[in-house]
Amino acid sequence: MSLPEDAPAVINHLLAKSFKPALYGRDEQLQETLEEHTRQVVAMLGGLMRRSPHLARIAGRDDFWHLAFWAAVVHDFGKAATGFQVMLRGGERFPYRHEVLSLACVPWVADAATRQGITLAVVSHHRDRGVIEDAYLDMDDLEIHACSDVLEVLLSHWRVEDGAALRRWLSETPEVWRTELGFAVNGARPVTAPAMEDPATAIEMGLLAYFQTRRLSHADRRWATLLRGVIQQADRLASAGAKPPEPYWLPTAETLAARLSVRVGAPVTFRPHQKAAARPGHAIILAPTGSGKTEAALLWAGAQQHDLGVACRISYGLPYQASLNAMQARLQADLEVEQVAILHGRALQVLFQNSLSTHVDDSGDPVETSLREARRANDHQRLHLPAVAVLTPYQLLRAAYRLPGYETVLASVAGSALILDEIHAYEPRRLGMFLAVLSALIKDWGVQACVITATMPGWLRERLETLLGVQAMSAPHAVALQNCRHRVEILDASMDDPAVLDGVAARVTAGESMLVAVNTVARAQAVMEALRLRLEPDHVRLLHSRLTGRDRKAREDDILALLKAGGQGRPIAVVATQVIEVSLDLDFDGIVSEPAPLEALIQRFGRVNRRGCKGQPVLLDGHPVRVVPVTVLAQPTGGQGIYPPALVAGTLDVLRGAQAAGGLLHDGLLDSWLDRIYTDDLLTGLLGELDGGQDAVARQLRDLAPFESEAGLRREFDELFDGVEVLPHRFEAEYRALVETSPIEARTLLVPISERRRRMHRSQIHWDDHLKLHIAALAYDDELGLSFQVAASPPTFDDWGKLSDDP
Repeated sequence: MSLPEDAPAVINHLLAKSFKPALYGRDEQLQETLEEHTRQVVAMLGGLMRRSPHLARIAGRDDFWHLAFWAAVVHDFGKAATGFQVMLRGGERFPYRHEVLSLACVPWVADAATRQGITLAVVSHHRDRGVIEDAYLDMDDLEIHACSDVLEVLLSHWRVEDGAALRRWLSETPEVWRTELGFAVNGARPVTAPAMEDPATAIEMGLLAYFQTRRLSHADRRWATLLRGVIQQADRLASAGAKPPEPYWLPTAETLAARLSVRVGAPVTFRPHQKAAARPGHAIILAPTGSGKTEAALLWAGAQQHDLGVACRISYGLPYQASLNAMQARLQADLEVEQVAILHGRALQVLFQNSLSTHVDDSGDPVETSLREARRANDHQRLHLPAVAVLTPYQLLRAAYRLPGYETVLASVAGSALILDEIHAYEPRRLGMFLAVLSALIKDWGVQACVITATMPGWLRERLETLLGVQAMSAPHAVALQNCRHRVEILDASMDDPAVLDGVAARVTAGESMLVAVNTVARAQAVMEALRLRLEPDHVRLLHSRLTGRDRKAREDDILALLKAGGQGRPIAVVATQVIEVSLDLDFDGIVSEPAPLEALIQRFGRVNRRGCKGQPVLLDGHPVRVVPVTVLAQPTGGQGIYPPALVAGTLDVLRGAQAAGGLLHDGLLDSWLDRIYTDDLLTGLLGELDGGQDAVARQLRDLAPFESEAGLRREFDELFDGVEVLPHRFEAEYRALVETSPIEARTLLVPISERRRRMHRSQIHWDDHLKLHIAALAYDDELGLSFQVAASPPTFDDWGKLSDDP
């Protein structure tokens, strides 16, 4: 194919995006030219490069940003196909992959050293290798070659004049972008004398190069993964109408202290253990609840940025969704950053509810405005646009299970500062999985890690110190003593005892706030009903996981407003399950708790006398402190199906000994207590589970390679959560109405339950093929939430239609 050298460089007639309803509620319809879209993709890539220029070092290729830049420039040239342009203008669907046709243009920007990299970035920016192979490659007599008939039809859509215009444009415009957007100073070189090559040959060579990625070395897998990740991320951010990513420098210690002083209403001076955390390299920080672990971690992350000389991305991992929601709000305020990403399974609903609360008094349609804002924010956050993110480690585990987009996950976390908070909260097998992922992130992806926790048994400390190659930093003993806020009392009773509930009610009536911590939702519901007989309705709240998203968000906001640490608390009893344990900044006057492992109890106690300003003054080894009694019930002695009975029994034994010694609790005692609890068969079994989880994920990570997401692993990944969402029958009509106009709002009517519970109640929980969700003929009470009693007016069998237990 010959190309006229005097062809004009104008390509405005070539489209990249069709007429369609504009994104996020803009009034006009948008049509985007190929040049406009390419410019946006390159701009997004430039933002990613400025935020993470060290990806070239992690990739092991000095020309990494050169490959990425020129791949981004030509990645969509195949959209010039006449059939594709007809489709964008409302014609028939174009049945071929435009990125395959783009391979014809790779020789224009590549030489022998860069051709493989640019080729792989271009051909892989949408589909995995297997999809492309199935459509465009044949095996004949044990030889792999391109499907000549398919390529012939594909190339029939390539006009000589369009190719000439693109080549002329290529010699002019991208050079401006290369210097203007900073690629030139990060290794992207100009292209001179673009090579001429037969398009069919170029495409076939590109397809074969994609096929041959099955045999990439471990080192080549790394740069190929990162390259695909940044190109996919840039392309999708451009399509989502995002602003280019911006580097974000964490505030200095002085600035952070000043902001915290405003938030707490008192001068903030960082403690020695917080200052000591501000050093480069991995870290393990052990510090009491309420002693500033989060601030220590932020100072650590700032030190990583300073050491790198780069405003690397910051990720903050927590175990529970409620704690993530609270941490997002906290970081956004303290860091004064425009947006902190929140990454968990129900992030979209949380974003919608947060937005709705700010638009409730708008003169327009607050729901529509909130839906639009939530969709935009969720799209940008899932594409890792914000420089700071809060997430569950499950988001990182997605990469090990090769779920679609895993290269983008790895590219976004590579070279970042990763903070893992309350790592003790995971059950052993899942903890082992996370440790395997953490090991791979450190070894292969340049991640710096900081683990922070208030409680850590010796066996976990040893594992982490070996993995990170550092010794744990503990807050000075004086901090533990100064942070003493509780005196433990063991009461030989259960939550069913009238005297226990009478005592709670009496303290609330006297003006105190009480946390009633139980281990199961059923027990929480029963205790709530019992307390409602003893107190005014407005003086009791219930918080657990088996509420609709809408009710839980409202309940959390209500409780935070009433009992936020540093404020004037209200006389109220809050009955709560484990959801109360992590990162809710509450301050109760007292607690009565069912027995649980020591780590869980310490977290529950952390919501009581949080600022250390309540209770009786005590002198502890010369340190004046104020303590309040924290009551742990000794019954039932087992784990209630939630915890290992031996773990609970060991905890009660330790706390009885503490009570006999005066009962004062401080973090300087915890390590020795934990080591006394985790012994013999209990420790052996726990480590066996941890090793099993770690080995299973480590095997998958050893085989991790780009271009081959594995849909078959999604079910295995989903099973890690042991959970499903159900729609209480009471809300079915409302859901059906909302799902047509406000599907995000409709999702706030769902309730999470365990898969085990779903199976136990399969006669009351059925799959709706139309709505694509489970509907539960179970009772739902506005105060109590979902119970496993049959609803008062359950649907008949015919109402359900065709039943299926497998969604």
